[in-house]
Amino acid sequence: MTLNLICEYDVQWQPYQKIQIPNHRQLPAEMLKGLKLPEGINFNYGVVIDGKAPNWLYGYLVYQCRNAAWIGCNNPPLGGAIVVHTNTPTVEVGQIQGSTKNILLNGHLKLEVDEINTIEGDRYQRLLIHAVDISPQVLNSLSLPSNLDWNREIVLWGQAPLWLYAYLVMRCQQASWIACYNMKTTEAVIVASQHSQFTPGDKFKLVPKSSPCPAIVLGGPPNSGKSLLAYILKKTLVNSGLNNKVYLHRVAWDGEGDWFAEMMRTNPDLANELSKIAGRWNKPENPTEYFSQQSEVIKEIRRYTDLVLVDLGGMPKEDDKLLLHSCTHYIIISNSPQAVEKWHKFFQIAEAQSQEQLIPLAVIHSVEEQKLEVVINEQAYLEIVAGPWNYDQTETIPQVLLEEVMKLIRDGKGNF
Repeated sequence: MTLNLICEYDVQWQPYQKIQIPNHRQLPAEMLKGLKLPEGINFNYGVVIDGKAPNWLYGYLVYQCRNAAWIGCNNPPLGGAIVVHTNTPTVEVGQIQGSTKNILLNGHLKLEVDEINTIEGDRYQRLLIHAVDISPQVLNSLSLPSNLDWNREIVLWGQAPLWLYAYLVMRCQQASWIACYNMKTTEAVIVASQHSQFTPGDKFKLVPKSSPCPAIVLGGPPNSGKSLLAYILKKTLVNSGLNNKVYLHRVAWDGEGDWFAEMMRTNPDLANELSKIAGRWNKPENPTEYFSQQSEVIKEIRRYTDLVLVDLGGMPKEDDKLLLHSCTHYIIISNSPQAVEKWHKFFQIAEAQSQEQLIPLAVIHSVEEQKLEVVINEQAYLEIVAGPWNYDQTETIPQVLLEEVMKLIRDGKGNF
């Protein structure tokens, strides 16, 4: 992979350089062993890292650029680059270069130190990140735990923004070596090292759970609120104390991550345009192979967390059925009563040998008005009429639905 170097200016006409990461569907960690910075970087100016990439690639690039005047991570929803390291008195960590927005969220950030075991039998020091709705301003006053052992390794672990990972890599650079854990690949990748036996690009896996966790797949007709439901459900569970215990896996290749939901609240036109561009870039040449790979990814993630949410995206397709064998339960959200039965049939697959079937957890009849009504039925699943499902209005999911999902996590009934 070749990184691109672009010279730009911010709103105050201060020059900086942007290292642009080309779009790739999959990036192997081993690429760090031969990756070089673009030629011509002037470290007297700022450097911005830009592009869709794993946390370990951002951590590696920021560390490689540590001598620059300042380093930022581009964040389109915030309209600029979040400064994660600075060698310049006039530029502060947490500042958003090129943006006129003043983002202040009443979030929560907590860092804890513990240890983790690898499948090779090693025991490493972990810096566990609990981050909920945080804004960049938290970086300016963030303190690291006093019991962090600087003579050891540090494995950064937790669902957190890329800019926070990049910042923590720089704060921890005196450690023996630093790794970033990536849940999507369930592996930790070393991004910086002062130890002769460890090199950036080396990776390792942790000891998995004794049994896989439940996986809920969400489906429904277009414009019913499926992706919003997935985002709000994850966010509500995180806010309920299950941070780093719930993972939302989006199968669609249009790049609609958490950033999309957040940007839809402030700039829906730009969010949709960026999603379309990502969809064109990432569309797989072989959909069957792509969905087969995604199925294996879901199976692997289930071994390392307490709940996986799977957002199918779009209308059901034949290739989508490859994913269902990796899931345990399903939720239907539909703005059309006639489409509900169609989705039931799609999810209720049966294998000739094992007769495995997905278990219905809930059916949500999506409406545009403010409404919450529990439908009395003779089925084992929850059925409700609920709305609206709009990015600029919906903040939480119905309590009855949350209770069903929490019960599933507590009971651990996700195993066939």
